Amino acid sequence: MTPTETDQIEERLKALERLMADSARELGELRRRLPRAARAEIEQIEGQWAGVHYKWWVATLAGLLALFTLSYAFYTKLGWVADQRSLPVGSDWLLRRLPVVDTLPMLSWGWFALHLYAVGAAVAYWPKRVPFLVYLLTLYMLVRTAFVFLSPIGHPVGMVDMRVHDWIFSRILGRWTFMNEFVFSGHTAIPFLFFLFFPSRGLKTLMLAGSVTMAVCVLLSRNHYTVDVLAAYLVGYALHGIAESSYGRWVAPLFQTR
Repeated sequence: MTPTETDQIEERLKALERLMADSARELGELRRRLPRAARAEIEQIEGQWAGVHYKWWVATLAGLLALFTLSYAFYTKLGWVADQRSLPVGSDWLLRRLPVVDTLPMLSWGWFALHLYAVGAAVAYWPKRVPFLVYLLTLYMLVRTAFVFLSPIGHPVGMVDMRVHDWIFSRILGRWTFMNEFVFSGHTAIPFLFFLFFPSRGLKTLMLAGSVTMAVCVLLSRNHYTVDVLAAYLVGYALHGIAESSYGRWVAPLFQTR
């Protein structure tokens, strides 16, 4: 081996040693950061409980959950009545220009996964605001039930039938959700309400992306009219404003001590 080759190998070994030393320092820094990140997360959760009277929080949440259950029961009764009507089918300018695509897996499995994640994040990181979330969804349920019951038009032309093509909706349609419920789109509205609810930029982005995805999917599968999607955003924004105003006045004082 020539002296030049020996020098080259020596330089490469020194470079490898520097790289390994840098990697060791980075690993040590990551190990030091991990406990700090965990402590910061715990402190964030503890901060959510500052000024909360726990017993009254539990009582308030239980009352709101009972109210939500009653509102959902009301929805199932009027939804069943709405499904017994023979309503005219229709279309609109945008639907006539869109292709028909079976997006039902996204509207069932994707929709449920998104909402389970949202509820889990709300309980884990913003427990003090969980009663507000239940209150908001209760208002949403009552208002949408009225819209569904008063809507005079049936499904869009060419609708991909959830009762036939989807495993989840084939089992719950007619009892827990219904066919003649178009104005306004619940698939679009609820993720949008989560977007308005969460203070975190990451979760806001995820929920808004989910809402837009659901809006596109319900239009492609003809499970809603264009106006249903637009109304979901307008009514959802209005409902959130009403909920914030009335919650702060009537509900939050029940369990917040300061």
